[in-house]
Amino acid sequence: MKLRKGAFSFLFFICLLVSVLAVTGWFSSTSSFGAEDVNSRSLYYQGELLSERGYDLNGSPYVPVSVIQRYGDLEGITFDTAAKKMQIDLAKQSILMADDITTNFVKTYGGTVYIPLREIDGTLYCPLNTAEQLVKLSPSLSANAIRMFSYSGTETIARINSDGVSLTSSLTEKNRQITIPLTKGEMVTVESETDSYFKISTQSGTTGYVMKPSLTIADVDLAEIDFYAPKKEKNLPSGEKINIVWQYVGAVTPPAPEQKHAGIDVLAPTWFDLIVDGDGNIENNGDLAYTANAHNKGYKVWATITNNMSTKGSTAFTTKVLSNSALLNRSVAQYLFYACLYDADGINIDYEQVVDSDAAGLTAFTALLRNYTERQGLVLSIDTLIPKPWTIEYDRAALSRYVDYLAVMTYDEHYSTSPVAGSVASLPWVEEAIVNTLKEVPEEKILLGVPMYTRVWVVDSNGKVIRNPSASMPYVQTLIAEKNLTPIWLEKEKQNFVSYANGAYTDKIWVEDARSIANRLDLVRKYDLAGSACWQFSQASPEIWDVFSAMLKNGRPMSDYQ
Repeated sequence: MKLRKGAFSFLFFICLLVSVLAVTGWFSSTSSFGAEDVNSRSLYYQGELLSERGYDLNGSPYVPVSVIQRYGDLEGITFDTAAKKMQIDLAKQSILMADDITTNFVKTYGGTVYIPLREIDGTLYCPLNTAEQLVKLSPSLSANAIRMFSYSGTETIARINSDGVSLTSSLTEKNRQITIPLTKGEMVTVESETDSYFKISTQSGTTGYVMKPSLTIADVDLAEIDFYAPKKEKNLPSGEKINIVWQYVGAVTPPAPEQKHAGIDVLAPTWFDLIVDGDGNIENNGDLAYTANAHNKGYKVWATITNNMSTKGSTAFTTKVLSNSALLNRSVAQYLFYACLYDADGINIDYEQVVDSDAAGLTAFTALLRNYTERQGLVLSIDTLIPKPWTIEYDRAALSRYVDYLAVMTYDEHYSTSPVAGSVASLPWVEEAIVNTLKEVPEEKILLGVPMYTRVWVVDSNGKVIRNPSASMPYVQTLIAEKNLTPIWLEKEKQNFVSYANGAYTDKIWVEDARSIANRLDLVRKYDLAGSACWQFSQASPEIWDVFSAMLKNGRPMSDYQ
């Protein structure tokens, strides 16, 4: 059986049926908006208070669709209220990507894309920060109000041109200054200037001051453009190990981490999925406020794209898309547009449940996407299963020529339907996968997959698996403490192990903790790999990121984790 990270979708529904969501901890942050996420705001247009109200949803200003229809420029835009989508016909939009070749490709093949709408108390709302350029309405979000202005297109656009630049909140109130780091290549709007400083606003709406030499003014007339996505500065770390962390996205994108963890460099939300039997169109779950918040904290964002591997018919439809140039071009054009719409720094390909005969097609898809991500200045990475005779759909040697990084999903050694209880990823199994991957892929491109989850194996007296729900790291540590269990170190697997009676059954857990993670990261150092990739953020213990920074950034000795 081919193992896949995408199996979480199936497991989620199973967990619902057997009421073990408390065990998994996977989806706690992806539910519908709760009271703590939804904040009502007064709504203004050109300084006039409107009768309607808007909402601040995790940092995105949501405005009633009726208001956008009243004041916005809607050429080439329609609202599908049944599907809750703002639809954009790219052929009818004036868009400007990094260069003419990329622009023409997206306009020619992108078709109709969309921005998801949200329904609150029976009314549909649109995220105006995402739709701003397209509908020609600019939002300003404050603690009490959302203020909208007609988008004039007369703003001066500039790019941060060097590393180490920070925005300063005030030039006069020294004791109340707040500084926010800015990323080289980030686009900002110039509002005014002094002799030495530009006053700017970032894409997240933050305003402040930067020294004039830090900016390069862009020669662009935004009044004539419906969507502008300039080339980003793609800066791959030289000699520095990186750690990317996936964040599972359901109906709503969970918030970005509240603080900057030194052990995390890149966040990879699962945002864009190939719609099965959808003519090459892509399902959009992006969130621009997420990107802005992540950038403000110092994270890069790589949008994860999938072939919807957990959906019935995905494998057959993936074959159809990979073998049909029209469908392939549409999917690539839409992936690219969405990545730019949400200001992502890269794209992470997660295509699974692909048949062996589609190996060449998957490589061609990656090569085509690479042509445009490179023009657009986006990092490109791909996730692959471990090298085995049954995973030849990944031509790793060929794929590595077209990507900046290749993540090896070195987990699910014992998976959701495994007939035998065991570790999710014992160290010998992980090391074998890396050694075999190194036969085809340069070490400087390999990311070692690291699980932030384990399984609670419930077995009978004969060792038969009754069930095996996944379990987050915090859940396991709480269970160990509550049951007063004493973990046993397994030298071969390089993991702690606990077991305990559970009625007529026995529960067994191969524990993921700081010690097991440190042993995995020691392989990154041993084989001088590019870094690691973790599935997934909500399952991890907050303190585990300190292990990543210690092992990958600071050279902490393995003996500290014995």
